[in-house]
Amino acid sequence: MKKQKKQYVLGTNLKCAVCAIAISAAMANVTFGEGFRNPPPDSFSLGRAGGRITHIDDAAAVQQNPANLVGLTNAQYEFTPSLIYIHVEHESELGLKAETTDALKVLPNAYFALPLFDHKVVAGIGLTVPYGLSNEWKKDGSFANPLGLRYQSPWFAELKTINANPAVAFRLNDKVSVGLGVDVMWSQLTFKQFYPWAIFPGSVGTEPDGNVEAKGDGFGFGGNAGITWQVADHHRLALTVRTPIKIDYEGDFTVDNITATAAGFGVTPKSDFDTSIKFPTIIAAGYGVELSDKVRLEVAGEWVQFSNFKSLDIGAGNNAVLLPSTSIPENWNDTFTVGLGGDWKFADNWVMRFGYQFYESPVPDSTISPTIPDANQNVFTVGLGYHHGRHSLEVGYGLDFYDERKISNNLNPAFNGTYNMTVHLFSAAYRLNF
Repeated sequence: MKKQKKQYVLGTNLKCAVCAIAISAAMANVTFGEGFRNPPPDSFSLGRAGGRITHIDDAAAVQQNPANLVGLTNAQYEFTPSLIYIHVEHESELGLKAETTDALKVLPNAYFALPLFDHKVVAGIGLTVPYGLSNEWKKDGSFANPLGLRYQSPWFAELKTINANPAVAFRLNDKVSVGLGVDVMWSQLTFKQFYPWAIFPGSVGTEPDGNVEAKGDGFGFGGNAGITWQVADHHRLALTVRTPIKIDYEGDFTVDNITATAAGFGVTPKSDFDTSIKFPTIIAAGYGVELSDKVRLEVAGEWVQFSNFKSLDIGAGNNAVLLPSTSIPENWNDTFTVGLGGDWKFADNWVMRFGYQFYESPVPDSTISPTIPDANQNVFTVGLGYHHGRHSLEVGYGLDFYDERKISNNLNPAFNGTYNMTVHLFSAAYRLNF
């Protein structure tokens, strides 16, 4: 009898299936995409976002191109937090509207580098937040309407990451330098969603909604490498690789306001929760030219391997009865970025930076969701730096133009409609040379 009930909930009750798909989709869509691949984690790289691997000449090279650490002649510490403003609006095909709240996000990043063995080797370490941010939707409008997103999408989804990246660099000869690093990344994944108990057969339909929360964390390991080649006077070619990192998340799947009817189907206040995410391989190449002793330019591009994210497997223990399937199709695509960046030393101790970068979205129309409404982006950035003696200050700003995205063929019809995103990027840095 219990098996028959479970088959009814998972197989014949379409509304239950759609709601459970929304829970699973949240787990998928909070992870990848340029929207949750955080911006360059330092002011130099934000200021010249489209070209940041051939000429980077501070401790943040640990992250962007460890081969360039060999250019440091002194030990250097850098603290470079980022501030990101993200606001999203969604209007469904029924005209129901929703918008996000808590738009400001703070991302701390820090680096340290130290020349060794008479400057023949330079070691460094970076502490960064390469993926993450969160989306929290206002619980009114479409998220208050049973015919809208209330039971179709999480109202809160968050991905946290902290990556420790020790690296070492050395010169092969006068023209070629190489760098190697290791990634040790911790990540935590959380989502919260309303759940309607009325979908269970035998419910009276007046019970308060359940509040579902899934939260888990884990560690993953990878590495990065870079090579910079001085192909001619004032000309550089650089190549970098960052390996994929797989993280197995384990934690708890909790539910409250459980009705007697739902309990009869096996729903409990807490169960185990597990899933896994494979963060993408990233390969980048750049060509930089020093036009003079004051002006530098670089063109660069990246290939990002999102295609390994074809589906997401989810475990919810005995609460798997709330899910239509433990494997959710996603079918993401490999993507690319391309851009231009440069800087101009316009006065003693002062430098101005500029950049442009295009980001292609990996998320197809069929699997996009309000949790991360990704789209193609055109990003324009500027930066300003000042140094005096052993101290340097720098700021960067990026204006991110997301394409308006109109969806009409999503696997979940509730996710169809128009998505509009407003994003501003800020970064500041303090550097100390010892």
